Amino acid sequence: MDNKFINKEVSWLSFNERVLQEAEDKRNLLGDRIKFLGIFSSNQDEFFRVRVAMLKKFCLMSRSARRYLAEDPEEVMHDVQRIVQEQRVRSEKIYIEIIEELKTEKVFILHKKHLSPEQYDFVLEYFYDYVRPQIFPMIIDSRLDFPYLKDNSLYLAVELKKKNKDTVRYSIIEIPTRALPRFIKLPNSGNDTHIILIDEIVRAGLPSIYAVHNFDSYNAYNFKITRDAELEIDEDDISISYLNKISEGVKKRKEGGIIRIVHDEKMPLKMLNLFIRKNHIHKLDTLSAGGRYHKLKDFLSFPSVVGLETTSLNPPFRHASINQSKRIFSSIKKNDMLLYFPYHTFNTIIDFIRDASIDPSVESIKVTLYRIAKFSSIANALINARRNRKEVTVLLELQARFDEENNIYWANRLKNEGVRVIFGISGLKVHSKICMITRREKKELIRYCSIGTGNMNEDTAKLYTDCNLLTADPGICSEVSNLFDFLERNINYSGIFNQLLVSPINARERLTEMIDFEIEQAKQNKPAWIKIKINNMADKHLAEKLYEAGNAGVKIQIICRSRFIMKTGKKGPGKNIEAISIVDKYLEHARFCIFHHSGENLSFIGSADWQTRNIDGRVEITCPIKRNRLKKKLYDIFEIQWSDNYKARILDSEMKNNFVRTDKKNRILRSQDEVYRYLLERNTP
Repeated sequence: MDNKFINKEVSWLSFNERVLQEAEDKRNLLGDRIKFLGIFSSNQDEFFRVRVAMLKKFCLMSRSARRYLAEDPEEVMHDVQRIVQEQRVRSEKIYIEIIEELKTEKVFILHKKHLSPEQYDFVLEYFYDYVRPQIFPMIIDSRLDFPYLKDNSLYLAVELKKKNKDTVRYSIIEIPTRALPRFIKLPNSGNDTHIILIDEIVRAGLPSIYAVHNFDSYNAYNFKITRDAELEIDEDDISISYLNKISEGVKKRKEGGIIRIVHDEKMPLKMLNLFIRKNHIHKLDTLSAGGRYHKLKDFLSFPSVVGLETTSLNPPFRHASINQSKRIFSSIKKNDMLLYFPYHTFNTIIDFIRDASIDPSVESIKVTLYRIAKFSSIANALINARRNRKEVTVLLELQARFDEENNIYWANRLKNEGVRVIFGISGLKVHSKICMITRREKKELIRYCSIGTGNMNEDTAKLYTDCNLLTADPGICSEVSNLFDFLERNINYSGIFNQLLVSPINARERLTEMIDFEIEQAKQNKPAWIKIKINNMADKHLAEKLYEAGNAGVKIQIICRSRFIMKTGKKGPGKNIEAISIVDKYLEHARFCIFHHSGENLSFIGSADWQTRNIDGRVEITCPIKRNRLKKKLYDIFEIQWSDNYKARILDSEMKNNFVRTDKKNRILRSQDEVYRYLLERNTP
């Protein structure tokens, strides 16, 4: 293992532990704790589908091939499985605590054996009306191939017996959670709320499902599987379009190998061993014994119950520079605007494109889309622009993981409407978040640009914090135009990006130069500091450079939501580096950095995390913030978040995720609420 860095998979699990802390934190409303338990489960599923699947492939490599890896994959896999097991035990303990606390709120989750006669009749009626038509049992025969089990689906393994016979049969039922809700409210006569899981309704209907066989006893055990979700694309087949290759890859993904089985700990060993043998479970695959219920991510759709509250979200407000009676372009031309979602309304971005779609002076719209809403106002505004005879170009990234099918749908829809849809450069995901609108004003072409840290997605914009710059700055807009030329025509513009940091062209070089400048300043005993807000910090070369800067005397502060490989604190190599992570009601997704630079406070927002894939393997934009008032706004937001003593955790080499605490004399500061107040109070043109 590398003693300078935390393994990135282990670091990610440490992030998910912070999510689990939110489910455990009794300062949170009970409804929020239920939600965070669902998020924890969903995160872990994706981690197995992607990261553990890749780790397994590394473990299966030959010894000679492994020597090119930085770490022993089997050692990492061992650590991952140990931590996952520890977190599973903890999550089940939290689940039990939440169930008990729900009872104090008069909310009861019932097993079928707890039902009143009236409720049991309701359950059977619900089963026959809604559930039974969705049930297709599979009888298991040890002599035949095991039936195919879907990724991310929930199953009951059923043990079937007859009296006075030793013969035991096994069957599998997929619980129809895709077609029906996981939680169903039951009728009751008092003020209590009774809820039953659909799992229990299926259990209640087992005699009906297997009536043709005349079994006498039915024992059912919950389990789910996780499959490798890596997208395999045949790059060599030139007879198939890129769009069709992605479509085929999405279909093949469903057949990925099994990575994990999570099962009821009461499942008979004979049944479990049959499943292991017939599914060819490898020793590297994770077998996890748990409680009666799995797929806790369904708690994200826990039914609303009177008295079971969740934290109210702050109502978004319109930036004061936007006057609804005037065109948005005149406001942008007058002043650069820095939006900070979800505090500012995302409707401003929708209006930016919608206004362009009907503006007779607008000639063209170009935009990159990575993850878009299922019912996207952005995409519909682009379609409207094309219907109004604007030249519309959309670079749509088809390989946005787990959003491929939605993106394929919109790619076809946009193309059918006459929009020019392109898919970027082979081998490079386009992760930048940019839009450029060109208007003819007094015989001159003027460009307007939106450059953001988050997706053009009105759904996620309600829950993710992100920065977005609206600008008509000629220098920035000219370089955004250069980037679109690079993406459309694969033209090399390596020497023409002087203001933008563009991955994979010049971002690493420029970031290194700015860190080096702070190092030189520190060596001369001049003020030197760097402030970074990021989602993931996992690039070892940049981390090494930050270590070097810290050891030279540069004060470095990092706010990192998720993966963080650096060993900061007194015991690590990053002795002059401090880092925190904030997990709260909004997902912290904004990315920006500030360099002191002899008092200039060079400030940037961008789409790129400090990970090797983002710096070297994707198309990303990191954009300078030029206006001093906007620089100050970014600086102040960072300082507010750095002062968080309610939802901030300390990131260090020990990965204990200790909350930042303060003296009782100091007031509690919850940065997400404080940032909202700060922006609202200063919401002036």
